Amino acid sequence: MKHSHHLSGSLHLTGKSRFIADDAPLQGMLHAKFLFSPVAHAEIISLDVRAASAFPGVYKVIGATDITGENQIGHIIKDEPLFPEKTIMYAWQPLAMVLAEDEQVAEAAVKLIKLSYKELKPIFDPLEADSCEEWYVPERKIESGDVVSALSKAPYKLKGITSSSGQEHFYMEAQSCRAIPFEDNRIMLYSATQSTMEVQEVVSHLLGIPAHDIIVDVPRLGGAFGGKERAATIWACMAALGAYVCKRPVQVYLSRHEDMHATGKRHPFVSLWEVGFDDEGRISAYDIQLLANGGAYSDLSVAILERAMFHSDNIYHIPDIRIRGRACRTNLPPNTAFRGFGAPQGIFVIESILEDIARQLNLDPIAIRNANAYKNGSLAPYGQEIVECQIPEIFSALVNNAEYHKLKAEVADFNLANSRFKRGLGIMPVKFGISFTTALLNQGSALIWVYIDGSVSVSTGGVEMGQELSTKVAVVVSRVLGIPIDKIRVESSNTQRVGNASPTAASTGSDINGNAARIAAEKIRECLREPAAKLLEQKYNLAVSQEELVFSQATVYPVTNPEHSLSFAELIRFAYVERIPLAAYGYYRTPDLWFDRDKGNGRPFHYYVYGAALAEVELDCLLGEHSLRKLFIVHENGQSLHPDIDLGQITGAAIQCYGWCTMEDLQWDAKGNYISANPSTYKIPGIRDLPEVLKVDILASLSKEASVFGSKATGEPPFVYGLAVFFALQAAVRAANPDATLSFPATPEALLKGLKSV
Repeated sequence: MKHSHHLSGSLHLTGKSRFIADDAPLQGMLHAKFLFSPVAHAEIISLDVRAASAFPGVYKVIGATDITGENQIGHIIKDEPLFPEKTIMYAWQPLAMVLAEDEQVAEAAVKLIKLSYKELKPIFDPLEADSCEEWYVPERKIESGDVVSALSKAPYKLKGITSSSGQEHFYMEAQSCRAIPFEDNRIMLYSATQSTMEVQEVVSHLLGIPAHDIIVDVPRLGGAFGGKERAATIWACMAALGAYVCKRPVQVYLSRHEDMHATGKRHPFVSLWEVGFDDEGRISAYDIQLLANGGAYSDLSVAILERAMFHSDNIYHIPDIRIRGRACRTNLPPNTAFRGFGAPQGIFVIESILEDIARQLNLDPIAIRNANAYKNGSLAPYGQEIVECQIPEIFSALVNNAEYHKLKAEVADFNLANSRFKRGLGIMPVKFGISFTTALLNQGSALIWVYIDGSVSVSTGGVEMGQELSTKVAVVVSRVLGIPIDKIRVESSNTQRVGNASPTAASTGSDINGNAARIAAEKIRECLREPAAKLLEQKYNLAVSQEELVFSQATVYPVTNPEHSLSFAELIRFAYVERIPLAAYGYYRTPDLWFDRDKGNGRPFHYYVYGAALAEVELDCLLGEHSLRKLFIVHENGQSLHPDIDLGQITGAAIQCYGWCTMEDLQWDAKGNYISANPSTYKIPGIRDLPEVLKVDILASLSKEASVFGSKATGEPPFVYGLAVFFALQAAVRAANPDATLSFPATPEALLKGLKSV
């Protein structure tokens, strides 16, 4: 069934979509502004807020001493205070909050706070942090075979260091939360978060009140990309603390300038590796150490490091492999989740190695990847069996769609004929594991009400943030109940309707929440069979068995007598009269997941998503500028719930990665202040950066491993495709200078340096 309906489409198109900060200020509402640290690492000597507190229009200045519970917002590792009491750990760390009815008054008062501090030496480089053993947890390891012995026997060896940089989320809606106090210490939080449960739980500890007194509601997010999974918690806590202490509504809404300076980014990685291979390019041994630059506090760094480790093999079966990972504490804002969650950083290393091997042995980039690729029955380094492997079919489709061999010859001819301009091709395959690697998060709930007129309300723990999870959930309920999508409303995520919700992250939103909604809808459908059979008998004098009833196209009918039907609305009204329950709760947990972190072994993923991309670029060797001429993508997607939405996710993810690896150059100064922290100094892809030719081929597959109605995730796996552009640019640079090295990201400056490198 093809669904073109898009629940938020007309609202977004007409500008009627409502976000947290869009609503008019409530009576007596206070606006929050913050004193941010000017340095990355320092000992606090004193913080004098007296002048700010006395400033006309200021209601209160809040700091660590106003916290009524525990000054701690770390969720997994308890290492992050809401306000630091002794030690500043990163530049732009919030040190105090000024509350005033006027935002400009609050801003002026912040400037009156007197901070005295003793500056300490900061660490920004993960290699330096690693040498000092500044880790959140001890080293993690995944190992299969004997890598030391295999390396010693390998005919060829390479070793090196590969780095990838951070990335700003640049969601359209900045970090925000509106907190409203009610009677009996209850607080309503309209929070821009991907995790209602975390906000509720952390605020509960911070204020020292029960979780049921904290209501978290997320109407929708104006983008997130992982940047509101954990990073939203601190701002929700600020708003909640202000409302709790002052007994007045409080709004926290960061400016773009504040947001880009004070929030964590994608983790920069430095990876040290050695690889052994034969004269056909087959890798026999791979030893890699992944160093993640985690920032000041642990946030999600350990889990992100683990996913990078899980994806360090990408699509390749390597018999002897050792993957070691260390999450390093530095003095940057706590780096956090970002689309791909570490996997792109791990994949980038092995793909860089494949490029080097292909170049050294003069092998075709696709052929060498096919030679090393997984086959069904192979085991991943952590012991999970590879099944339903789609790699050969995907490479075949990519070669055909791109007319690869013809394109390769055309690029070679162009480069022979031109000196200023050079072209290059880049290949990027992916095998992406789907599930939270923390197994307990793989669960979700849904609540469905069918109202007496036949319209339906669906609540899940999933957060709508532009990925149209709401539409996919509606598609699932529509299929089960046999009613049009426009009869279904998917509600905001709210802790009173659905509690204990896992974050909407890890590409599991549709899998977990869609399955929970399916289960709830199936319960309602089964309850309706008895009254449907009874009403058919009354209306048509027709005896039917409940099992033969079909729910389709807003009607219910016996499969053997489809001309004798009931409207869904008619059935619902009758069911209500018959006192049949018209609501249901659905609970789903992803099956067969486990991982032993001490042994580095288990089954962390429910299934894999496979795909590949090919990019062609043209480089101006004089200016260092490039154009993306062509991008071909082949993406295996199970049985899509909504192909149009998936196409948007695939395209958007690939272009976002293209930005990460070519133009999004994250820089900071000696004090740890981000200097690429506004749209004039930090470039993201725009409409003019789209490829001249873009062809996305979504391959359907009948996967037993897939999720709700055979569908597969599309949020994160396609991000990796954008790395094809980096390798295409590397090929173009090497067409001009065979000995060139290209640093990451491939900005015009990096490209010019690569052209001149020896």
